[in-house]
Amino acid sequence: MNILQKIKFCLKKPKIIIVTGEGRSCAKEAIFQVLKPYFKIGQKLFLLETDLTPHQIWWGEKLRFLIKHSSLPILVVTHVGDIPFDKNFFAGELEKTLEIRKLAKGLPSHGYLILNFDDETVREIKDETNLKEITFGLQEGADFRATDIKLNTGTNFKINYKGNIVPIWLEKLFGKEQIYSALVAAVVGTIFDFNLVEISQALKDYQSLPGKMRLIEGIKNSWILDDSESASVFSMTEALAILGKLSGFKRKIAVLGDIIGIGKFTIEAHEAIGERVARTSDLLFTFGQRAKFIAQGACTKGMSLEKIFQFDTIEEGKLKLQEEIKEGDLILVDGSKEMKMGEIIEAIKTV
Repeated sequence: MNILQKIKFCLKKPKIIIVTGEGRSCAKEAIFQVLKPYFKIGQKLFLLETDLTPHQIWWGEKLRFLIKHSSLPILVVTHVGDIPFDKNFFAGELEKTLEIRKLAKGLPSHGYLILNFDDETVREIKDETNLKEITFGLQEGADFRATDIKLNTGTNFKINYKGNIVPIWLEKLFGKEQIYSALVAAVVGTIFDFNLVEISQALKDYQSLPGKMRLIEGIKNSWILDDSESASVFSMTEALAILGKLSGFKRKIAVLGDIIGIGKFTIEAHEAIGERVARTSDLLFTFGQRAKFIAQGACTKGMSLEKIFQFDTIEEGKLKLQEEIKEGDLILVDGSKEMKMGEIIEAIKTV
């Protein structure tokens, strides 16, 4: 911001929502979906998504200026740890929250701090402020809690807040990160005095982002579970679990790329993924050198070799995948960002 922009900001004193953490992108989209009928984003209200890593001190200083001169500053911290598929509590690395904690300490008394209750590292940020924080999560104790989660052509769950229970429907969206995003939007909407029924109605039109556990139409009247944006061991395991639970499809195909950044347990982690593939999928396509261990794990658990297709690059295998897809198939596409699994999505989705 230049001097003139700073002066204008100080005079207008707009409301500002800062969304950070690993789930910031989807959370921002969900918040926008709830608020857009009521606010012109970018004038009286600013909605910012930021990766507040420790090396971004300069960005933290700018955000502290915005918070200081805002009429209503809101800081949302999604999660910093990987989300496990099989339990509702986890913890991220403390180092990832250093700049976030500095920002939280600078919130004025009229500001709001919104924290993921399930991520212990995020939840503990409240201990360094004197603010009344609002929490969200799946564990008992969260102010906004998701319960009764069911999957069909999307995700159904209930939001519990102060004794009020409202159903939420996320059309063609799956995974805990999407549930957290909806919970964040509900918290923010409540701060702006919307009731939970209004928020529930708004979230029916929430479409999230490409590559974030969305169900989209594929070629030959197939369906694609698009989780192509990024992957960790936890997120791929969750995606496979969801693939296994979804019904109404003739076959299920797992299209998986390397998971990068695991370290010394790379082989074991990929093999464990493969073991899950054998329980949830009819066919397996792998892309990359590390993903060959996914194939190895699936084979060990009984998946026959004729149902496994291995390729080093996407270019080598996408035509074979196109040929293999049949009507009624459900295809999970997942892998690390570096693998560019989105290219597979482009090859097999409808135009």
